[in-house]
Amino acid sequence: MANPIRNASATTEMRNRLQTACSHTGLPASGAQLLHHYANAVWLLPEHPAIIRITDSAFAHQKATTNIAVCRWLVQHQQFPATAPLTTDVIPLDEHAVATVWTYYPQPPDLSPTSTDLAGLLRQLHALPSPPFELPRWTALTSLEGVLRDTTRPIAIDDSDRRWLLQRIDYLRDELARLDWRLGDGHIHGDAWAGNLLWNDTANPRTVLLGDWDSVSWGPREVDLIPTWHAATRFGRGQQWSDDFAAEYGYDLAQWSGLPTLFAIRDLVQLVALLRQVPRRPGLAGALRQRLSDIRTAHGTAVWKSF
Repeated sequence: MANPIRNASATTEMRNRLQTACSHTGLPASGAQLLHHYANAVWLLPEHPAIIRITDSAFAHQKATTNIAVCRWLVQHQQFPATAPLTTDVIPLDEHAVATVWTYYPQPPDLSPTSTDLAGLLRQLHALPSPPFELPRWTALTSLEGVLRDTTRPIAIDDSDRRWLLQRIDYLRDELARLDWRLGDGHIHGDAWAGNLLWNDTANPRTVLLGDWDSVSWGPREVDLIPTWHAATRFGRGQQWSDDFAAEYGYDLAQWSGLPTLFAIRDLVQLVALLRQVPRRPGLAGALRQRLSDIRTAHGTAVWKSF
């Protein structure tokens, strides 16, 4: 089945990176299709078939290594429906980027997983025993701070916005230290929103998989719940989206006093990919300006376009 190409326009640099990854793995690059390009570049190699996932960020190698280890443990030892790596290789491409190789899951058209699907997976994930290896400790907004402090690569804001965002990060981290976490600490996905769900059509019946484990860590479980409440407002999903999640997961984050702080943190998370992308893709500048303006003016009900 064909997959929709989302936010995908390949540059020469991206194709060179793909070729390097394919040369390393021995997989054919001919006919490669760029399925998605936002925080990561996701290429389909139709002749294999396989997915080449190229990550370009601070600590990319460390994140990819942990990503693969966690997914192998989940799939092979816990029978948890996570996306499965095809190899354990983390392929260095240049100073910033690495590639990994994953199973390809063709997606049916016009059928999206729901917040209920996401809640069921997270309830199952949070109930699993701890993995037999150490996970990084969750620290709020490390990726955003890294982007803001990296003076070697361009980002699409001026120094005034940069300073304000760094001050905002410090403020929200102080607020986090005062929260009464009700669900305890454990292994968390770290970016658990519905856009990271995939259908597995090879299973009978069809099942939902949880993918994109780049932010997997050890931390408060509420971190995995906030993307659903954030999407209900910021991405127009509506209250039924979060109500359905709460019913399936068994906990309503809206009844917890820490929700506004986590919502504000999730707002800032949504700037990271745009800050990296806008210098190369100016068509995204309007979305960045809107999000930053809404955050700075505390416009908490504004709806954003998803990518």
